[in-house]
Amino acid sequence: MRFDLLGARRKGLRAARRIAADAPSVEVEVRRGPRVQSFTQELLFDEADLKITLQVLDRAFVPVHVDGSTTLRPGSMLVWYLFPGEPYEIGAFYHRSGAFQGHYINLIRPPTFAPGRWVVEDLYLDVWAPAEGAAKLLDGHELEAAVAAGEISSREAGEVTARGVELLATARSGRWPPKLVRRWPAELVPALRRRRDHRGTYHAAKVSGRIIAYGLYVMGAVSLTSIAFAGLTDAFAAPGPAQETWKLTLAAEALLLAPLALAGRLPATFWPRPPLVDERSLFVATLASGLAVLGLNARADWSGVLVPVYATLGLFSVIFAVCRAWFDRRVPVFALAGVATMIVALWFLV
Repeated sequence: MRFDLLGARRKGLRAARRIAADAPSVEVEVRRGPRVQSFTQELLFDEADLKITLQVLDRAFVPVHVDGSTTLRPGSMLVWYLFPGEPYEIGAFYHRSGAFQGHYINLIRPPTFAPGRWVVEDLYLDVWAPAEGAAKLLDGHELEAAVAAGEISSREAGEVTARGVELLATARSGRWPPKLVRRWPAELVPALRRRRDHRGTYHAAKVSGRIIAYGLYVMGAVSLTSIAFAGLTDAFAAPGPAQETWKLTLAAEALLLAPLALAGRLPATFWPRPPLVDERSLFVATLASGLAVLGLNARADWSGVLVPVYATLGLFSVIFAVCRAWFDRRVPVFALAGVATMIVALWFLV
């Protein structure tokens, strides 16, 4: 399983580097005293409490040393997390090989946003939390020089320093980065793009994936609970209190796991991975299975197996139909066709 997860992570990182020419972008103007730089970044996530952009450094980028062991160079990938109203932004830095290098925290004035153009005023002091090693403050000497040059007041410099020390302590305590940053690492950039461009498909696939995960968790709970009851009680020897307790325990586990899985609180449901299915492929699977049902000579013999399979395919088709209609404001033709095929197949089976 570990290798499968690592493979999915590498695949996500490779896909993240490929930025489409027509991808939504934003011009980010960074002001650091009299110096002004402008960067074009892909806009991945744009909500009231969080904005996420992607920056892949091109060949013209001049290598920059972050600390003694980390260098940004052409091919490096930077995922920026900007929190409206907050006095900092966070950058997740990745080597061009895909290796995570660390989190870079810029202390800033609360940013301003205009359509297609954002302005970030950098206040010199930064916190660097490398992937390996202790977090540290950077560019304190630049903050002192800015005060001496009159670019920033002593009062504001004192506030920036206090904030930097506080963030440094948070980073060193292991309570960093914030939850929203941990939720969207670089390998999930393809999922962010799907969420941005095809919200209906994204949410439908997420819900479907959580339902599948719920089923797997229930199967695991049933297996472990049954083994425990078989070894410690006579629940399977004869009807009685032990058997009733076993059934009640299974029902309680199923009821407890359902809201946790659907809310994404269980480990297998934490991350909204890039969806592996859409309504077209789901319709094709439903249609192929339906044709197989119609071709069976002894459909009644297969109904015990195929009814739950078709009920599941139908449920997923309904989820896709609702999500596509709600989020994308489109008529979900393929999803509705899948639902119709499922109904016909179930009618023949039952």
